[in-house]
Amino acid sequence: FTGAISAKAGYFEDAGEGALFLDEIGELPLDLQAKLLRVLENGEYQRVGETQTRKSNARVIAATNRDLRQETRAKRFRSDLYHRLSVFTINVPSLRELGDDRFLLLEFFRDFYSTRGGSEPFDLSSDAMVRWQSYYFPGNVRELRNIIIRLSTKYAGQTVGLEQLEGELDTSGGFNGDLTTFLTPGDPETQKELARKHLQNQQNFSLDHTLKQWEQCYVEAALKQTHGNVSQAAKLLGVNRTTLYSRMEAAEKVQD
Repeated sequence: FTGAISAKAGYFEDAGEGALFLDEIGELPLDLQAKLLRVLENGEYQRVGETQTRKSNARVIAATNRDLRQETRAKRFRSDLYHRLSVFTINVPSLRELGDDRFLLLEFFRDFYSTRGGSEPFDLSSDAMVRWQSYYFPGNVRELRNIIIRLSTKYAGQTVGLEQLEGELDTSGGFNGDLTTFLTPGDPETQKELARKHLQNQQNFSLDHTLKQWEQCYVEAALKQTHGNVSQAAKLLGVNRTTLYSRMEAAEKVQD
């Protein structure tokens, strides 16, 4: 191994009898997935540049923001590694599923960054608060935190109105409102008003793209709710298995 001048312990060796946390496991290249699988299967590994086989008794905790079932179907993640890792799975809900938690996070990060910067915290107007509640937060907590950092810098000690808040949100395309509120059947006039407000925030709106986004959200939600069972997910969505498979394949092609 070029440049290896001394023996150096790796992550598995450092973990010892404890736990090793592997973040963003879905980003691991296929060649490294094979090596990781080997360690998980028999606990054996080798240091870089060595021929001596070592043993690891570390427990592995992995995290990802990807749907690994979908990744295995697309041949981007090894199915044997997926099944080896998914002994016990905890699904962490996205920010848009947590309702009022986005206000708790608003208060926490606002107070944190105003204190750290030695400035007065900003406030949101009533209209801005409503928008904060309805915003989709496609970037999850990282996006929420970055928005608060910008607001804390620009509007310290001020009240942020709807227009100022809109300037910090990602409305470049697709749907960025509350999906449940927008799609739930109700008064037609209310639905039209929601659609009008949504269109006001778009610069390059595409109805086809937006409808596909909604469809993909429902497909992913159904698969998640049924733990990847396509038959049950199809029944939940009111379509047959063949239709659901075609929608899933179409979504994978768009992502590729």
